[in-house]
Amino acid sequence: MDELNFTHDQLKRMRSMNKFYHHQFLIDVRIFFTLGLIALISALFNTKIVYILPFLSLFGSVVLAFHAYYLIFSRHYSEYLEKNINKITNKQVFITHELENRYFFPINDKKIVVAKIGKDFSWFSFVTLFITLYGLILYIFGMINIYNVFNDTVTFYSILILTVVTFAIGYWWFVNNTGEKRLREVYDN
Repeated sequence: MDELNFTHDQLKRMRSMNKFYHHQFLIDVRIFFTLGLIALISALFNTKIVYILPFLSLFGSVVLAFHAYYLIFSRHYSEYLEKNINKITNKQVFITHELENRYFFPINDKKIVVAKIGKDFSWFSFVTLFITLYGLILYIFGMINIYNVFNDTVTFYSILILTVVTFAIGYWWFVNNTGEKRLREVYDN
């Protein structure tokens, strides 16, 4: 198999991965939205249900970030492969990575997971922040009730510690671009 065909097969694989994780992300968003809504409504009848809200929110954020983790990987690798195909053919055969960088979010810029703030803010960024806000509202509502209504400081601080650890790792990986730096190390060799 020649280099062009091999590279194109890899690109198809990455685009397939991208499609799968986008699809799974949207399924999981609907599941977490529905579970959150059910929990909020159920809390009207049984207030102890608010205990699950922070866990649901945290778990949802980790699962959705996991999908973003693969989306970012597949976008990076797809871009690398498209540029390689363009180089091999000496033509601009593939521009999808350029369109994605302008339309969704610039893959190589600093961002909050997949939300770019500033001049490259997009609908994609808004949707990401909107979903995050929904999860944050569930989390805060649950935490306020755990602390103020149930006076359960042990659970409150346990969840708070778990939250700090989760967001510290998320910041290290996503906002600090640790994973993307690792990819660049491979590409640059």
